[in-house]
Amino acid sequence: MDTNTFELDALQNLLKQEENKPIQIARNQIEKLNVTSPSAQYHPLSSSEDNSNSDDSKDAAVKFISPLTVLPSAVPEASTFSNVTESVLTNDSAIDKDASEKKDISVFRTEKFGNSDDGSCESNNRCKTECDCARCSISGPCCGDPGQSTLSCGEPCSWKCKFKHLKFSRKTYVYAFAGCLTIVILLAAVLITLAVLKKKEHNRYDARRLMDDEARIFRPNAWECVENLCQKLSRPTSKRIYVSHSRCVLQCMGPQLWPYPIGYTLFSKNLVAMSILKLEYKFQSLPSENVHRHLAEAFKLFIGDLARLEKIGREMKNGTCDLPVKKMNIIIDIETDPDPRLRLNTDEAYTISVNSNFDFITIHLSSSSFCGARHGLETLNQMILLDQLTGYLITLSHIIVKDAPSHKYRGLMIDTGRNYIPMPDLMKTIDTMAACKLNTFHWRISDVTSFPLLLPKLKELFEFGAYDRALVYTRADVKALVTRAKVRGIRVLIEVAAPGPVGRPWFWHSEATCPAKNANYTCDNLLCLRLNMRESIFDILQLIYAEIIALTEVDDIFHLSDGVFTMINCFSLIEDRDGFLDKALNRLRMANKGFMPKLPIVWYTKHLTRTLEAKTWEHLGVQLYKWNPDSGDYLGTFRVIHSNKWDLSCEMRKQRCYKYRTWQGMYSWTSWRNIDVFTIEGGEAVLWTDFVDSGNLDYHLWPRAAAVAERLWSDIIANTTPNPEVYVRLDYHRWRMLLRGFKMQPIWPVWCTLNPGTCLKKLQ
Repeated sequence: MDTNTFELDALQNLLKQEENKPIQIARNQIEKLNVTSPSAQYHPLSSSEDNSNSDDSKDAAVKFISPLTVLPSAVPEASTFSNVTESVLTNDSAIDKDASEKKDISVFRTEKFGNSDDGSCESNNRCKTECDCARCSISGPCCGDPGQSTLSCGEPCSWKCKFKHLKFSRKTYVYAFAGCLTIVILLAAVLITLAVLKKKEHNRYDARRLMDDEARIFRPNAWECVENLCQKLSRPTSKRIYVSHSRCVLQCMGPQLWPYPIGYTLFSKNLVAMSILKLEYKFQSLPSENVHRHLAEAFKLFIGDLARLEKIGREMKNGTCDLPVKKMNIIIDIETDPDPRLRLNTDEAYTISVNSNFDFITIHLSSSSFCGARHGLETLNQMILLDQLTGYLITLSHIIVKDAPSHKYRGLMIDTGRNYIPMPDLMKTIDTMAACKLNTFHWRISDVTSFPLLLPKLKELFEFGAYDRALVYTRADVKALVTRAKVRGIRVLIEVAAPGPVGRPWFWHSEATCPAKNANYTCDNLLCLRLNMRESIFDILQLIYAEIIALTEVDDIFHLSDGVFTMINCFSLIEDRDGFLDKALNRLRMANKGFMPKLPIVWYTKHLTRTLEAKTWEHLGVQLYKWNPDSGDYLGTFRVIHSNKWDLSCEMRKQRCYKYRTWQGMYSWTSWRNIDVFTIEGGEAVLWTDFVDSGNLDYHLWPRAAAVAERLWSDIIANTTPNPEVYVRLDYHRWRMLLRGFKMQPIWPVWCTLNPGTCLKKLQ
């Protein structure tokens, strides 16, 4: 095959692969090739330097690097044509021997037409690499680039041109793909989030619609929270409904504690259910075995109250519980005080923390003393309620309470000399006092009318003083009451009326006299008998003091009486007691094994205004009762216990109840803070039993004594007047006491308990 034939075949194959080139142009080039092929000369493959240095004639000519000769007009683009011919001319027969050994692929290279003298397009180096056109021509389009000529060959390439000829590496394509994929993922995430939010909004709408539908069904035992008060549901409502009163109390109003803590408190809003059947407890860091015994008894009482609630709950269980019943783990820690008795320096502060997790609810109670731990158990008892729907015990999931009393002496006095109060009623009174955190039971055991305490060494007082042999308190009775009180963090303070009037119980003694005598040398009235300041009288008093200290186990505080309480008018009571305080203190020291109690107490009378008596009683305790602030009496040297406005008895006139004091008045009395005294030890509510016995004892005591209890415990933070929140808490405390079996007078109708907001509006 000759050279021309090979070139013709190669060009035909090239034309078949170039789909975008006009067929007519190809045919014209073939015809020209047939005409010029005889005179064409073959030039071997040479280097680019040889081609650039050749000086042929000025006529236009084409120099071939391959054996194929074509015209420049037949080649639309050098780069395109070169790429195409790479695949066509890879033929061993058309390449010289050296090219065949090196396996190089021949490419076309052409030189620009034109005269080098015209200054337009002289050589390849005239066309800069950054030029828009690949080749230069004298006129017309430049290398197939319309609108460009040789005049623009030297201008810098525009951004469009650079982007057009820009070549990217494989890494660039990978980065571009990753960026696009990231954008797609972000867009998908945004769309999914929008879809989820739309679905949640739809679910909330369904929930609201469901709530509205349920509200249309009246639920008579449901509750709603209105202005932080639990209101019994009386009509359909779209508000949140509580299925039991206890749930509403905990989540709407918070635990209704009485007295309210004065320290830091934190209550969550989430409920947890528990049962004493899943109870675990641990006593740790107990300072003595005696403390351990008392704590075990107090904890038994606490568990007994919860068991009583669960017993009531079992009768109302409906078989379903929407709250998981968790195990209850109680840890009690008493740090320092090895004495379980209540002392004047006993620290009654406590801390409670409640935390719950998936399976357990952990309760940690810590205090420095047993009495503080017992108060903490009472607070914990008030925070655990009975769920009326399920019958289980419920409380809040997270609680913190740090509490301590405002005053150390918080007492209640009951007179059992005027009317006998049976021992079971006194026991129940001790229990109710513990529920209100009162810590001193002042037992005025005798009066001018009777002496019901049976002392084996002084049987004459019982024989002459008791109303009946059945109406007495034995040593065993007193010890039982003291033991019950100690477990509840209460001291028993027994007072024996002396030196007068002492009345009928002392009629047997020769040193019991009266100022007025009739012709038979007998007193006109036995109730005005008083004791002479003789050693024989103080011998008997010392024996009584020793018996009281032994029975009550209270040796740091003692009530010496020195009162002038009478049922009739008696004369010269103050004048007939000169020297009593000094001698009584001396005999008290002897009865207490040579130690003077830290706080001896007497009722305040005009007797203490005398110079000698005032000096004897300096920095000792006085109890103010019916004291006139305008009297001008100086109290700056006394340690005071206030009772002036906390008399639970009826104000008597002509043996009739003239005035009944309300709990609101007792709660609001705060002027005692402003009295100039040495120290304020605390306060005490007093009850004289002229018209009181076991039938109405609780009626007279509660809730008025409970109001005094909160004033003495929470006085630092308590309001000066009972605001609506106090009404609600006291009412709830009353219902809690009723559930424990204690009787308490109502503070308003049951309607107000179910609808407190309606009744509280009347107070404003």
